[in-house]
Amino acid sequence: MFKGLYCRLGEATGRYSKGYIPIGRPTDCHEVCQSTRSMYGLLLVLLLLIGAPVQAQKQGRALIDSLVAELPKAGNDTVKGRLYRVIAEEWFFTNIDQALHYSRLGLQHTTRMKWERGIGVFNGYIGRAYSDKGNYDSCLYYFKKAVRIYKTLGDTWNLASTTNNIGVAEQNIRSNYPAATHYYFEALGYAEATHDNYLIGLNLDNISEIYRIQKNYPKALQFGLRALALRQQQHNPDINARRELAASLTSMAALYTQMKNWTKARQYGLKALAEHEKVDNKEGLAKTYGNLAVAMQTEYSQKIRYALKAKQLWDSINPRHLDAVNNLANLGIAYLDLVRYDSLNTVRIQPQDRQKRLQLAGDYLNTAIGLSADKGEVSDQAYFRGNLAELQALRGDYKAAYQNFRAYQAIQDSLYSQENKNKIAGLEGKRELELRDKQLEINRLVIAGQERQQLALLVGIGLLVVIGGLLYWQSRTRQQTNTTLLHLNQELDEANQVKTRFFAILSHDLRGPIANLINFLHLQRENSDLLPPDQVARHQQNITEAAEGLLDTMESMLLWSKGQMQQFKPDIKVIPVESLYDYLQRFFVGVPTVRFTFDTPEGLQVATDEDYLRTIMQNLTSNAIQTLKNNPDAYIQWQARPENGRVVLTITDNGPGMSQSQLKALYTNDAAILGKSGLGLHLIRDLARAIACQISVRSEQGTGTEFRLTFA
Repeated sequence: MFKGLYCRLGEATGRYSKGYIPIGRPTDCHEVCQSTRSMYGLLLVLLLLIGAPVQAQKQGRALIDSLVAELPKAGNDTVKGRLYRVIAEEWFFTNIDQALHYSRLGLQHTTRMKWERGIGVFNGYIGRAYSDKGNYDSCLYYFKKAVRIYKTLGDTWNLASTTNNIGVAEQNIRSNYPAATHYYFEALGYAEATHDNYLIGLNLDNISEIYRIQKNYPKALQFGLRALALRQQQHNPDINARRELAASLTSMAALYTQMKNWTKARQYGLKALAEHEKVDNKEGLAKTYGNLAVAMQTEYSQKIRYALKAKQLWDSINPRHLDAVNNLANLGIAYLDLVRYDSLNTVRIQPQDRQKRLQLAGDYLNTAIGLSADKGEVSDQAYFRGNLAELQALRGDYKAAYQNFRAYQAIQDSLYSQENKNKIAGLEGKRELELRDKQLEINRLVIAGQERQQLALLVGIGLLVVIGGLLYWQSRTRQQTNTTLLHLNQELDEANQVKTRFFAILSHDLRGPIANLINFLHLQRENSDLLPPDQVARHQQNITEAAEGLLDTMESMLLWSKGQMQQFKPDIKVIPVESLYDYLQRFFVGVPTVRFTFDTPEGLQVATDEDYLRTIMQNLTSNAIQTLKNNPDAYIQWQARPENGRVVLTITDNGPGMSQSQLKALYTNDAAILGKSGLGLHLIRDLARAIACQISVRSEQGTGTEFRLTFA
């Protein structure tokens, strides 16, 4: 049922950050000796301050005993507070209960001193101790007290440290990976503001661990290798720097173990063992032995030997630690493997009896499950239940096996859901955006500083150029005034030219119809008796047609004048082409000498201003009629068709054709006005522009002319 599952990794936990109390009296500047932040440097300064001999080579229990011996000798409250901090810090690596005890003593001492930063540090230490014990509510209470103090003090370093530790509690106790990721990225932002490689590396390690748990190995490697590179670049003999280097090596070993790269997992694990042994870090040794036990794979003798070493260390330090619980479960799984895999039945590992091995495996797994339940841990407990289910199945207890398997499956689906992965990815994206915004803000401040410098320089030389500036301004004002007057004069000249052209067109197009009308009226008045009735009727008809032509010409003039005024806009609407043809047929019904044809597909429509287009078509038709006076077989053909998503109207005649000089009015304002009817090509050109109509013409001497109107 669970074949193929690997042992639970020992380094499945976030790592805590220490608190920092700078050298100096509580009322002094707390940043006097920030360069002595490391444990070795701090210890040296403390011992120099109290007159004790330097004991920099001591570490582990020897270091703790020497520091405890100095407590009664410390006559300065500030120095005594720092001694409590260092002692508690060292106990965290060997005995959590002692760490909690000295953290409480430190809190009592700093509270009597009313030393806010010290109070914050020891609140954080008590929270860390409760977190190691699996007491989530108590640890969160003390951590948040510390955070409030640091925010009031503006202590970014300790704020980064404590925020990281809250993330560790969320990860280790609650398995709330999105919340842990949120706190780690927040802490990383604070750490980067301090430029402290210790804090930056610690947060990078913890973020890498989250991605490892979520099986996002590229991201886990990215952050883990960044953390390791920071530690390797320090070349610092300080004990904490060496501890952090060892911790990074342990994290990389755990990562490569989960990636099943056993060679690299063992290489990093053995390197980590050597570093942890140098600084006598029992917790680091326990974690690394646990990881190596997993990396041994099928070498069960070595696997169980490493796991038993890890158990021995954890029992002496903190048997309730999450990694200690994982190691117990891994021991149980190893003994379970010896039973469930037939190939391992002959491995010479005590006990040899199958039932005794199952009993031993069950004891380890049940102990691990009980500790996980006490701590409120969810993820590991589910994994242990999965393996216990297989053990129970081997014993024949299928009901219990089914219940444990269901619990395992439900929790796995919850912890490693896509929703959680999306939340973690979103948190990283949010941090990247915050970093980008921060960089933009820095750039803005740099630019603002440069602008202030430039302003200062300008003010410095401003007095020297005031007079010159005033003179220059006066000259420029005069020049601008002259330019404005010149521009207005040019516009006035253009307006006069338009007016002249307008009156020339007006006189041309009104003279003919009015003269005809006057001649008809004189003839009717002076010789009305001499004309037969049919001629009188014909003259009256001619007078009526002349008056109507004059009215149409005046309407065209009004329409053209509107087109010349920018505030008048064409009224665009959809018009059936057939209605345009009907208008032309009615208008030119009195021209019997020309044969008209009108072709259009049924239902074809064009979007334009109806009055503008009617005038264009009327004038084109009038001009064509003028050219066909002496043609006995005169015809004019109008055609409409869709073409490439456009509507094209063409008028074709069989007249004598037009020369380029006659067509010049379509393209320039300087062309002379030709023709006797309509406003000519000037009117056609201007109206076509107003309705976005493209006009093209093809004319051959002796064969006729074709005008083409194209609409979008």
